Amino acid sequence: MPVTRTQELQPLSRQHHNGLLFCLLLKKGLKLGADSDVMREFIQWFWFKDLSHHFELEENYLIPLKRGYPDLAEDIDRMVDEHHELRNIINEISLNATSDAIDELQKSLEMHIRFEERILFPLIEKTISIEQRAGIGRLLADERDGNCMNYPVRFWE
Repeated sequence: MPVTRTQELQPLSRQHHNGLLFCLLLKKGLKLGADSDVMREFIQWFWFKDLSHHFELEENYLIPLKRGYPDLAEDIDRMVDEHHELRNIINEISLNATSDAIDELQKSLEMHIRFEERILFPLIEKTISIEQRAGIGRLLADERDGNCMNYPVRFWE
C-alpha cells in the first residue's frame, strides 16, 4: 500500500516515483539486451536532468536537520553515503557501461529510494517540528516532477 507523505515532503516523493520508474526502465532494457551505450546515454540524461538535482535538494535541506535532531543523524548519514555510492556507480558507467554496472545502479538506486521512503522520511516527519517541516515545504514548493518516459530512445520496449 502506498504511503501518504506529508505535503512538505511530497515533492521529493514524487521525484522518487520518477526514480523508481527510471529503475524499472533500466531493468526492462537489461532484460531485453538493450545496447549498453544507449543505456549509458539514458543514465547520463537522467543524472543531469533529474537525479543530481534531487540529491542536492536532499543534501541541502535534510543534512542540516542533524544539528537539531541527533536521532536523525545515522539515517541522514546513510542517505549521504548512498548518494556518494550512487554517484560513483554513475561515474563508472560513464567510463565503461557494462550490463553488470547498469544492473548495480538499478538495484542500488531502487534500494536507496525504498530506504528513504520507508525509513528516513517517516522518521523525519515524526521527529522534526511542524515549523521546520513547513520551512522545508516552502523550499520545495516549486520543485518540478520529471518523467523519464519522455526520453526519446525507448530502449526498454
